[in-house]
Amino acid sequence: MTKNPSIHCDVSSCKYNLTGEHYCSLESIKIGTHEPNPSVCECVDCESFVKKSTT
Repeated sequence: MTKNPSIHCDVSSCKYNLTGEHYCSLESIKIGTHEPNPSVCECVDCESFVKKSTT
């Protein structure tokens, strides 16, 4: 996986996170929300997230 210097990420449980570098390996990500009218950052989600496999 190659680091995308435009996407910083601290979610170490994500398959696309480059552990130790704090970057994402995806070319682009999709951002969404689970709220009808988001007003704080907790209302926003990275919809590109995939849980890292433990095997």
